[in-house]
Amino acid sequence: MKISELMAIVLYGMVGVISLMMAYKNLVSDRFIPFQEKAAGTSWNSIDSRLQYVLLTLMRVSGLGFLVIGILLLVTPIVSYFRQDEFLRYAIPILSFIYCSGLFLINYKLYKQTKATTPWKGSLFALVTLLVGLILSML
Repeated sequence: MKISELMAIVLYGMVGVISLMMAYKNLVSDRFIPFQEKAAGTSWNSIDSRLQYVLLTLMRVSGLGFLVIGILLLVTPIVSYFRQDEFLRYAIPILSFIYCSGLFLINYKLYKQTKATTPWKGSLFALVTLLVGLILSML
């Protein structure tokens, strides 16, 4: 294994671990994440209970996306070690890049609209990290 491939695996692993942490946050939360509450301009308790349920459902969907991305980024290098597959080598990081691109755009737009401290910088970090990993994978 080349050093560039090993570095790519480390970068993918970093994004994978962060994704799992975000998955946990979204899947087990019983209320808004603080930046969401600030962006909404209202406290969680002042929201109708039915709307709270809808919002928690949307957070769970987001959490599942983070969970899938995290698992894929952490498991793919192991699978690729035993089964050399060029498709897997690039498809998983590219799909993760697409997911993180959407997160970045959504969080940045929310930041611009509300001035809430959204995690757009974290999404941008993930994008850059995945891009560097992809470039290293190609070397």
